Amino acid sequence: MEKQYAKKMIDFLQNSPCSFLAVENSKNKLEENGFICLNNIEKWELKENGKYYITRNGSTLIAFIIGKQPNKTGFKMIASHTDSPSFVIKPNCEIKVSNNYLKLNTEGYGGMILSTWLDRPLSICGRVILKGEDVFNPKTQTIDFKRPIAIIPNLAIHLNREINNGHKYSKQKEMLPLVSLTGQDFNEKGYIYELIANEINVDKDNILDYELFLYEAEKGSLIGLNEEFISCSRLDDLMMVYNSLEAFLNYSNANNYTGIKVLYLADNEEVGSHTGQGADGALLRDTLRRLCISLFNNEESFYSMAEKSVFISADLAHGLHPNYVDKHDITNQPVLNKGVCLKYSSSQKYSTTGVCAGIFDRLCKEAGIEYQKFVNHSDVIGGSTIGAMLASQFNTTVIDFGVCILGMHSIRELGSVKDNYDCYKLFSKFYEL
Repeated sequence: MEKQYAKKMIDFLQNSPCSFLAVENSKNKLEENGFICLNNIEKWELKENGKYYITRNGSTLIAFIIGKQPNKTGFKMIASHTDSPSFVIKPNCEIKVSNNYLKLNTEGYGGMILSTWLDRPLSICGRVILKGEDVFNPKTQTIDFKRPIAIIPNLAIHLNREINNGHKYSKQKEMLPLVSLTGQDFNEKGYIYELIANEINVDKDNILDYELFLYEAEKGSLIGLNEEFISCSRLDDLMMVYNSLEAFLNYSNANNYTGIKVLYLADNEEVGSHTGQGADGALLRDTLRRLCISLFNNEESFYSMAEKSVFISADLAHGLHPNYVDKHDITNQPVLNKGVCLKYSSSQKYSTTGVCAGIFDRLCKEAGIEYQKFVNHSDVIGGSTIGAMLASQFNTTVIDFGVCILGMHSIRELGSVKDNYDCYKLFSKFYEL
């Protein structure tokens, strides 16, 4: 059961190599299960037992289920993020070298481990902006080449004898992907538009712009002597996206709804969330406020609902690395396969309080799973999540939660089959209660 579930998650991650495709795939699953897409321009007419969703920028999604007595318990929401560190292809990206090589000009998105991107077969995905009916309403279309078409080749050790003594990589010089061998007469100008046009079968002149990312072409897999590990790109944070989506869909098919259950898949966490589609923007707050106005016919209900709500900020945590034990806290050392993680931070990079911890403890008992506690080493600056942003915006209880992995922000991260399934069980119980 656990391994089959992990393999299905790997399939989802393989088909969701960027935030646009992750949201598109999530949206398709929601519609298959009876969810209705709301029109943000028109007035909402929401009803009990209704299942709805909205998207923003094609990269953020908010879905909600309205049950009986919707104002009794507040919102129960699980929040995760759809983006992962990668390379973004710049405008005017073609670079011809020595009349023989064609490279693409890129820039980094998020904090990646650069060396892990070298010598890997890479593909390209994202979305394309096309001419619409008028100037202010262009069309968009997702794109995924789904095959290895690029690579960032390493420099031979013979030409850099000091490489194993440490090296600082230049993103602008050393991390540019090679995509083709060219001839003397090859015209590189506008070549990316030709690639796009051929791939999605559109007229090149109809392409206005693109938002394209590199990603590892090789599919994730189960590894280890007993296949206990998950080796895959973008576990951070699509593992949480998948588990929360599956738990949400499972609840949506129960046909016995109570309260209001929310699924929040946000973009741009890896670059700070300070965007219209990010968690530090107004989208989620405005959506839930609008929901309350439609249901209860007054804005005051929103503030009452927020006070009674419980959110889970679901992002991954650092498991104890067997080769770098000194990088971890001396008394809190979560390991893979031993339970999900509750995340603490005295600097408030994580939103967990004592009250959150009490709620989480009982949730895990109800779900029949074990959990561990994660705290950063006091001399090592850790990352942050969207948890603190949500807590400050909504004045509500936000639990910072994760599943521990190794190699976070490598092109290929390492998680645990059991922890992944326990996460799904926890999310399912959270929506059920």
